[in-house]
Amino acid sequence: MKAAALLALVLAPVLTPVLAPVLNAAPVLAAKVAAPPVFTLKVAANGNPYMPVTVKQTTLNIRIALGFDTALILNQPPAERAGLKPFPFFGRRNFKNALIPGGEATFRFNLASITPAGLPSKKVPAVWVSRPIAADADGILTIGALKAAQVDVVLRDTPPGSQTYVLKKKGTGETGIKSRIGDEEVDISLELNNPTTVMNARAGEALVKAGLARRANEVGYWRPFPGVALPWQKLAPKPGLTIAGLPMRLLGARVSEGQAKAIDAAAKGTSTASDDEDTVTVSADRKRKRGRDPWILIGRDVLDECSRISFDRAGERWVLTCKFSPAGAG
Repeated sequence: MKAAALLALVLAPVLTPVLAPVLNAAPVLAAKVAAPPVFTLKVAANGNPYMPVTVKQTTLNIRIALGFDTALILNQPPAERAGLKPFPFFGRRNFKNALIPGGEATFRFNLASITPAGLPSKKVPAVWVSRPIAADADGILTIGALKAAQVDVVLRDTPPGSQTYVLKKKGTGETGIKSRIGDEEVDISLELNNPTTVMNARAGEALVKAGLARRANEVGYWRPFPGVALPWQKLAPKPGLTIAGLPMRLLGARVSEGQAKAIDAAAKGTSTASDDEDTVTVSADRKRKRGRDPWILIGRDVLDECSRISFDRAGERWVLTCKFSPAGAG
């Protein structure tokens, strides 16, 4: 994929054309300040890490996400407080998509100089959206934008008997993880803002075909942004199932609104089958795409049993310290 993890998975049709001209712009060097070898963040009561980030001359409260490319995504009011201006001529675009809060929004973008508290400054692509992207913060910044050799996200004190799990990143500058399920190569990301593990239809179908999970007659909702409710069908994992070495618990595979209603007559959400390629598994018409590449967001159903999540930039890996209960590890 051209953009990794959360934002690419949720808003790929929107952010790929939006970020492309920004990412291809000539780089601007930030002030040279020594990056610390290890930087530590503690999660808030809701399980997410936050930190003050100065954008231009304004300090904002930013949620740190574990899984997308280097970018800062802001709600529009804080972006305006910071005095951000879109690129002339092409820095503002309107989009309609069921994955956007409210179904339609104006995206503005430019490069911005940011200074996370206690870390060196950095130039990153900044996107601010007319619809709320975060209800709990002024915006979202990827952990990959924090200039430290290693970033430790501490969830709690480490209990005795914990084990270390090493997950190799896809490559330099990436936050995502690659794995294989049956015949499919799957993009995997860690997402503390998700209460359950969610995947698109192609990843779910790969699990079912491989005999690693079965479909259940239960529908839930993935709510990545305010005002967005995307239905998923529960998958019951095979006992002992692991993905990227982590035990699986609560799995949901994306389905369309029509599919959800067939599973649960009371299902209500914000998407339709024609709007969301994440619900497509395969088409008899070879001229049509098979939907987006398979992806899985591993959520707090798994990550809440970890005490520390380390983004090891130097080692090109994630290092998780966890103590999984027998139900998860068996």
